[in-house]
Amino acid sequence: MNKIKQFLQEALRELARVTWPSRATVLRMTIGVVVVAALFGLYAGLVDFGVTSALRELLVFKESRQATQSASGSSPIQVNPGSVETTPAK
Repeated sequence: MNKIKQFLQEALRELARVTWPSRATVLRMTIGVVVVAALFGLYAGLVDFGVTSALRELLVFKESRQATQSASGSSPIQVNPGSVETTPAK
């Protein structure tokens, strides 16, 4: 119990030595942090929106291209590994 009491006394002595910022400084720094956090959040949101929109447009383009290919009757050539004949080079 003595060690706990000694620890608390030393901690209070150290806290008395601390130079605490003024109320105006704390308020100014807090506003700065809030503004920077809001700007970063806005930036991250815009980047997310841009990437999401670009991917959505890419998927729509891919789907429309596949629909066009299947409507025209052309399909990609598929080759099975067992159906390819190889001849040794001379």
